[in-house]
Amino acid sequence: MYQRSTNSLGFPTIFGLFLWATGCARQTIDALHKCGLSICYTSVLNAISSLATRCIELAVNVGSGIHIFCYDNINLSTSIFVEQRGLSPAKVTSGTFAVLYKVRNGRAEHMKLAPILKRFKQVKGLIFDQDLQPTVDQMTSFLFQLKVVVVRVLTKYIKGFQSYSKSQGLQHKPRCPMPKGYVTEQFPLRATTIEEATVRGNLLFHDDIYLTQLKRSTDGLSEYAIPSINDQLTNSRIRSGQILRARDIDPWERREVFQLGFGLFHLCLNLVWALLHIHRGSLGDTGSLASFFVLLEKTRLGSNHPDYHTLLSALTQILDGLILNAWRLECGCKNLSDFALSRPSSKDLLKMASTIVLQYATPLQKIKKDTDDADDSADEADPPQSKTRTRRKPVVPPVVTIDTAPNPEKDRVNQNTCLLTRNLLYLAELIRAISDGDIGRIEDFLPQLAMMFRGAGSNNYCAEILHFILNLKHVWTPEFAYAKRR
Repeated sequence: MYQRSTNSLGFPTIFGLFLWATGCARQTIDALHKCGLSICYTSVLNAISSLATRCIELAVNVGSGIHIFCYDNINLSTSIFVEQRGLSPAKVTSGTFAVLYKVRNGRAEHMKLAPILKRFKQVKGLIFDQDLQPTVDQMTSFLFQLKVVVVRVLTKYIKGFQSYSKSQGLQHKPRCPMPKGYVTEQFPLRATTIEEATVRGNLLFHDDIYLTQLKRSTDGLSEYAIPSINDQLTNSRIRSGQILRARDIDPWERREVFQLGFGLFHLCLNLVWALLHIHRGSLGDTGSLASFFVLLEKTRLGSNHPDYHTLLSALTQILDGLILNAWRLECGCKNLSDFALSRPSSKDLLKMASTIVLQYATPLQKIKKDTDDADDSADEADPPQSKTRTRRKPVVPPVVTIDTAPNPEKDRVNQNTCLLTRNLLYLAELIRAISDGDIGRIEDFLPQLAMMFRGAGSNNYCAEILHFILNLKHVWTPEFAYAKRR
């Protein structure tokens, strides 16, 4: 830029915005301005105002058509050195921040609200055998994805297997992926001081966004459905608002235009907390998360809701260790380095990975004891005999059976370790599917995730997943469901 003109402000403007966004002091920005590297602090504020105005113009353009609407709470911190007086700003200001997204596969005729409301009034509910039980295709696909996760642990830590990570036969099979290289366009709106912590606050925030910022009319808002993806608590408040306004005048006032889905990050966040709640145990329990945390020298994981990234890192290391140990036991070699020298094929690795999933990540079945009633019904059916002669029953030697099936009640450590490995494999596949942008792989085991949340006592996310499955299969039209999933 300077080669074209010494008066070019292209770099100083961008660099000045970067300095402001990273929290640099005003004196630092002005000092760099004197050096010619940045614009002055006042010009930075003017540039931010111009950018905000332009962002709102773009958002108004997108909000006038079909779009996706997402929002969450925001906390703004000010300087702790501000003198606390009646007119001074608070140290922390709470509010709400919204973002609009373009719908990649949506068409206006597919986003009509009337067909969705008609189907909603006719829906009866979920049937386990038809809606929640996975199909053969889903089970086959999900088992293959788990085998790939198991093989990827081997290629991650053993040098001789690193080249296998690019093998075509050891890649995840796509189910419903996004196009390669596609990036969803996002359009932020102005943050407001309206808190979404209450049902009334959510309703007021909707009016502020659509009627004030996007300048929409209620008549135009009642024609098309608006997909909205949020955390579970926000969705719960939106549903509460829909119940409160169930008899209002139009679909917008009744908030029926919002068709809800759950955020995948919040799903992962609550899933790792649920797994921690289930498998934490105590320090004396071999195979519990508490014992693994001490073994790995992990700290700051003692609370009910520890930091997500710290907990996820610890759970990933535990899963990798369990899977590597399973490989060591099943490879048939002295160690995994010697196993790498044998150069097994991709099919052999997948076959061994299937054995690992079945042997080390599948809990044992509980043994059912047969209860034989020792009654004398046979004697009663015999014909009456003489009093002088008595009939003796033949003596049958007892049959001794040896039950060779493993008993989970006698090997609690093995059973708990298998349960932990299975649940961590589910978590690993969920995170990997999100990273790959493949919602189809997530849908393959959504019912299992709902059961895991229910077993952990997290009824809210269990209900949220069931709501999504109900909408996907019965409430939404196929065209709208296709646009929502992609």
